[in-house]
Amino acid sequence: MKRSFEKDHESESTSKVTLVEREANPCGIALVNPSRVDKKTHVELMELEESLQLADTFVHANAMNKLDVIGRQMKHLQGLVSDVIQETKLHNELNHAACNFVKKPGHVYHLYERPSGQKYFSMLSPEEWLNAPHRFLGSYRLEVDQSWTPAGEEGTRFEGISFLRNMIAGSSGGRSILSRQN
Repeated sequence: MKRSFEKDHESESTSKVTLVEREANPCGIALVNPSRVDKKTHVELMELEESLQLADTFVHANAMNKLDVIGRQMKHLQGLVSDVIQETKLHNELNHAACNFVKKPGHVYHLYERPSGQKYFSMLSPEEWLNAPHRFLGSYRLEVDQSWTPAGEEGTRFEGISFLRNMIAGSSGGRSILSRQN
């Protein structure tokens, strides 16, 4: 038999204090006055309810904090997904740009656009042309994985690995897989 006490004067409260079931002969030992053991004062019941409400508040606050962290991570991941999609579109566009030579990884190529809208790669930079015949769009380095890095940003391509390499070198001074050049 479960006993409970509900707060009647607060209709919006859903707190319910659950008391331990009563037993007339706990562990086979008869109590002197079983009805007295069972009685709680109003103050005791209010204190129990307040502690229960406080616990509920903390549990709710902890859950909201965890959900906030997850929400922020999801927002960050959504931004990363958008970045990957844009980067993939750019890499596909660059890989499909017109070109009359075989592109080799590690080399920098220069992207131009004809008045017709056709984009093409050239080995000549704008500085190497006396008068560039078409609009210059940018210079890109072809990577081994057939992705492209804007010229001048090659050092930022593996920014995370560079950070880890510096962190490991500072803490251990030893060599690791991160010690190799990319």
